[in-house]
Amino acid sequence: MKKLRAENKKRGSVLGATLVISTSAAFVVGVLLHHSLTERKINARHQLRIQAKNASEAIAEYGFAQLKYKFNSRTNFTANAFDPASSDALSLPGENIFGSNVDFVNSEVIGGNVPSEPSTLTYIDPLSPFNDKDPLKGQKVFARTIGLYAKATVTDPRGGSPITSYTTQKLQVRDAPLFAHAIFYNLDLDIHPGPNMDIYGPVHTNLDLRVAPSNSLNFHNKVSATGDLYHAYEHKSSSRTGHVRYPDRYGNLQSMYVGGVWKDSKMGDGFREYASDRWHGNLQTSSHGVPNYKPVAFADYQPDNPSTSAYDPVNSGRAIIEPPLPVGHADYDAEIEKQKMSNKAGMYFKWDTAGSTVRLFRKSGTEVDISHLEGSLWTIKSSALRDRRRGYDITTVDFHVGKLKQLIESPDVSDPSKVLGVYDPDDLSGYYDPSTQWNGIIYFECYSSDSNSTRKANLNYSGIRLVGGETDRTGQGIPSRGADPGMTFTTNNILYVQGHFNADGSTGSTSAYEPESNEVPVAVMGDAVTFLSASHTDSAMWSANEPNASTTEVSAAVVSGIRPPNKLGDDSYSGGAHNFPRFLENWSGDTFYIRGSMVCLYECEIDDSTWSTAYYNPPNRGYGFNDLFAAGTYPPGTPLLRAYRRINYTNISESTYNSAVGSLAWNSGTVGGEITVSPEDSISITPTVPKEVPETIPEDEPISEPTPEPEPEPEPTSEPEPTPEPNVEPEPEVVVEPEPEPEPEPEPAEQPSNKRRKSRSWKSGWNWGWG
Repeated sequence: MKKLRAENKKRGSVLGATLVISTSAAFVVGVLLHHSLTERKINARHQLRIQAKNASEAIAEYGFAQLKYKFNSRTNFTANAFDPASSDALSLPGENIFGSNVDFVNSEVIGGNVPSEPSTLTYIDPLSPFNDKDPLKGQKVFARTIGLYAKATVTDPRGGSPITSYTTQKLQVRDAPLFAHAIFYNLDLDIHPGPNMDIYGPVHTNLDLRVAPSNSLNFHNKVSATGDLYHAYEHKSSSRTGHVRYPDRYGNLQSMYVGGVWKDSKMGDGFREYASDRWHGNLQTSSHGVPNYKPVAFADYQPDNPSTSAYDPVNSGRAIIEPPLPVGHADYDAEIEKQKMSNKAGMYFKWDTAGSTVRLFRKSGTEVDISHLEGSLWTIKSSALRDRRRGYDITTVDFHVGKLKQLIESPDVSDPSKVLGVYDPDDLSGYYDPSTQWNGIIYFECYSSDSNSTRKANLNYSGIRLVGGETDRTGQGIPSRGADPGMTFTTNNILYVQGHFNADGSTGSTSAYEPESNEVPVAVMGDAVTFLSASHTDSAMWSANEPNASTTEVSAAVVSGIRPPNKLGDDSYSGGAHNFPRFLENWSGDTFYIRGSMVCLYECEIDDSTWSTAYYNPPNRGYGFNDLFAAGTYPPGTPLLRAYRRINYTNISESTYNSAVGSLAWNSGTVGGEITVSPEDSISITPTVPKEVPETIPEDEPISEPTPEPEPEPEPTSEPEPTPEPNVEPEPEVVVEPEPEPEPEPEPAEQPSNKRRKSRSWKSGWNWGWG
């Protein structure tokens, strides 16, 4: 019996232990299940928060794209243009791009207040770390900032409360003056000089940058290309090994020829990181996201499509120099019309190139009689100028800017020959009053009523010639009056500029960049622009193939077209940016100084003659970036190039969002609603940046460089290239000349002229030194 009780007691203890263990296990399992469910719920809510955040960011990106499109298409907006009740309100993207649980009813995107167009320039400080990769650093722009606010709400499929994420970012709209660049190309930019070349001032191209110097090409400011960078001679490869250098953040020039390899876009994806490490944002291409800079509403330039039989480039940039279009015209675009120089002009001339009369119109469209000024202000000269590049004898209108200066600045109503129009104190309708009607912008429209289609298309082989622009001679100079000083002269025809222009002809080591006392900001624009020297005579052009030129000084920004290389597959060359100004004379031993800005916006359509050196001998070149432009003083009506930068992307709280949106102009009745900005918004500050010791990437000096390969149509010279002057380059190069290496297709060479010019290192401008 005792044994039985002991066994029963033992069985009871085991059962109790089992019950305790089972209960404990069940409790632990319950706790684990509860924890797992709680964790799952927390994770699910976290996933919803991420989804809401991603959705709000996507909505903000969509809003940013809408703002950019609107500002690309239009010039002016009211302060409350993006009021959600207005036609310009931003919209949400399609519902199908998000998951089904994104609540579109409680999601939104709102554009903020639009500040008025700024009247002062903002400097994008290159020393600020926020601007290190900014393509416009070091330039002055008209900048205004528009806020963007986005929220996205997602629902919880498990029945939990909805989750909303709030986002803001700012769009900085920048209008950069066209002449803020030393060189600006809307087409491919080719630079392949023979002698050493130094370029000071910003450089940009909306397509590819192709470089291939014989000796050295040094950029001393930032360089950007919307396309790619190649070591190439225009449309062909090149075996030239002259260095091409760009500055790093410390101002040291670093070569793109490293380890025997040209570091260009052929590196593929690796070029972005390499360029950023070597040049610190001073050389950027498409791999860095460089945008296309263009006037508002203008389409991107597109080269001819060789797969079609027709020659069909999208030559949109040329609209800047074209006459106005009537409202009913098939190509009429109100925003493009606003950008045209013809619609900005306060003085509008018309010339039927098949006739013999020049007419003047006010901006209002009413005509002003200038027949009495024939011979003093304007003179038509039939077949006066032999242009051997165009291959025709050119009929010109010689337009005397010095006479216009007197008519604008000091009209004498008592002398009919000293006023524009007819002055009658009782009826001023026939009088052009410069005190109220002059705005510094002149447009000269040329058209042809000729029945012959060929002559009509070529404007009867004509051109406009500017004369009388020397600043230190009586009766000459540049007209300038009012708050916007200077002159901008535009024609849809070919433009010739003769003699010293907006300059006194007294040249020195600073003539390529430093303004003179009587100088005003000037721009000249035409289908093509040719410069004739101070000693030019029409009779000499008839008696000699290349009449002798003399040293000439010009101060002006130049907007012109080019004939692109290999047009129609003819294997031709454009001549490069160093041949952008056109010449017709023998400049051997003489210098052409021009301080300004060189801008190529379009292909030539009136004169698309092929570049060669058969009709001129090149000058010593003193090309410079005008200090007036560098300081932010530009010619009247200077076109603006619109660009953008997104700044201050932030996820914000509901209260911050509601406060910002609630204080927008249409909600508060005042212009406000700006969220406190970070230092990134303050692009004009000049912080102190500690100087670092730069990491030096070795530069290969060309060893046993070949001489430049033989090239067609070499420019004449009467003696070999001079030896280098001292102190031209920090690292003088020695060129060893073995037998030339021929290329499949020879390249045109630039040879120095027979007069040695002392090399200079200029503060700003293009410095050509014989090296």
